Amino acid sequence: MERHNVVAPGFVPPRGYQDAVVVAGAGTWLVLGGHIAFDAERRLLHPGDLLGQFRVVLRNLRATVESAGFAVEDLVKLVVHVTDVAAYRASVKPLGAIWREELGRHFPAMTLLGTTALMEPGAVVEIDGLAAR
Repeated sequence: MERHNVVAPGFVPPRGYQDAVVVAGAGTWLVLGGHIAFDAERRLLHPGDLLGQFRVVLRNLRATVESAGFAVEDLVKLVVHVTDVAAYRASVKPLGAIWREELGRHFPAMTLLGTTALMEPGAVVEIDGLAAR
């Protein structure tokens, strides 16, 4: 089995974790670490803003997926971690519109998890998952 780490072009490499890992063997898998709404220098954007952060997280995920040689359509599982499930539920329509703008109409298996906090102060949404081809 072969593996290599992936960082989207222009982004500072993370410290102590990976944005994603490609695993090749019987098929090729991309294991996506948790992505938050960071800019290329890994500074949090839109602190406390679910919709603003959701858009950036999806863009960051897409950049990581594509830089690993995968496509959005290769996403098979995503886990969405939010600090306020009620706010997420209340924003389902605008979140869906953002999803379609950023990732089109591909919908992998998904899980929503509520959490009291995320690693980065001010982060309200984090997404991790898997892609396969």
